[in-house]
Amino acid sequence: MLIADWSKLPKELLQIISEKLNCEFHELRFRSVCSSWRSSSIPPKNHLLNLPSKFPYPSKNNNNTSTYPIFKRTIFLINPPPNQQQQQTLNPWLIKIGLDSRGRTSLWNPLSRDKQLRLRFQLPHYFDFNQLSLFKLGHEFVIGDFPSVYPNESYSTENSHFMKKVVAYDDTLNSGNDRSCSVLLTIHISGKLAIFRSGDQQWMIMPEMPPNPYTDVCVFNGRPIAVDSAGRTVVVGSDLSLDLVAEAVFGGDTKYLVESDGELLLVDKYSNRVGQFRQFRQFERSDYEQSDLFSFGADDERDYVIGIERAVRFDVFRLDENDKKWVKLTNLGDRVLFLGKDCAFSVKASNLPMANGNCLIFRDDDYGRDLHSTGLGIDVFCLDKQQILPLSSLPRCSNLFWPPPQWTGLD
Repeated sequence: MLIADWSKLPKELLQIISEKLNCEFHELRFRSVCSSWRSSSIPPKNHLLNLPSKFPYPSKNNNNTSTYPIFKRTIFLINPPPNQQQQQTLNPWLIKIGLDSRGRTSLWNPLSRDKQLRLRFQLPHYFDFNQLSLFKLGHEFVIGDFPSVYPNESYSTENSHFMKKVVAYDDTLNSGNDRSCSVLLTIHISGKLAIFRSGDQQWMIMPEMPPNPYTDVCVFNGRPIAVDSAGRTVVVGSDLSLDLVAEAVFGGDTKYLVESDGELLLVDKYSNRVGQFRQFRQFERSDYEQSDLFSFGADDERDYVIGIERAVRFDVFRLDENDKKWVKLTNLGDRVLFLGKDCAFSVKASNLPMANGNCLIFRDDDYGRDLHSTGLGIDVFCLDKQQILPLSSLPRCSNLFWPPPQWTGLD
């Protein structure tokens, strides 16, 4: 039997393979095979190369002089080594990996911006990702390393809460040359969309006054998409026009966009307010004036009441671009949708320790709940039963996120 000489593969074929790689670890493995593979590899897209290393926050008058770094974090499904998997049934590990504010590689709760997960192990222990089977599920961009606003954490007027989700994409039509123009898209505190393009010094808040505030943005098939609280969905054009993609879907309180199996899905969350929390930490008026995120009157209070909401059910829709509408789905089949603060993604149940799909896994508000007893505040909504259960009710999934599986050697 002849042994194939993989170094002799045609360069055109190697380039096609390289273009399909969507993960830095896979690209590293590809380039490590031999010199011909390395010379044929096409570097993965890096939307941040043409952008500054630090960004201002989008403010009311664009006079905010403070700048903050941008971080990219990637969600992986990590499978155990094949030799261990053959000996016994082992669960995969779902984790988010990225840099913290000190430039250190850190682990994060995949559905949270704030929950940095800390390992306790002694050097020279290391974790070699090149020896594992990795599936990239999604990534997120976070500007600044500030927590979202939760009652048990410090409140700041200049934090990531006011930029919600950030997505990056390339705009070749608006670049003016052969190089693509890198663009960041986010949601301003006003509910409007905000754009930052390579070469800009400040964010541009789009002047269009939406009938309802925008709640989510994503990049679908290379196009920036935004949805408002009523489900009205638009695509952002190169000339910053907003073209209708789908009419509104009235009903729920919060809309999420999720790409799944080549389709764009809309998840509509219904919530009930179950209480409120008064944030007691106070700031001087100068803090607000410097941030320029709000205008305050003379009688404004300096503490805040934050409503506590709980999800009660979800509806899921599929985009029909031809008819510009959202079509309601009653069954997701084998798919499991994950709803995070800055990234939503889809996984097949057959790749998880789950018998069936057709459900959503999400992280509700943490106010007053015991995070350890419910899997870091993560719950499951079953579409067929129309029921919300704690992740701990699924024994094999309860440790999908944390702590790390024993086969990792991390604890």
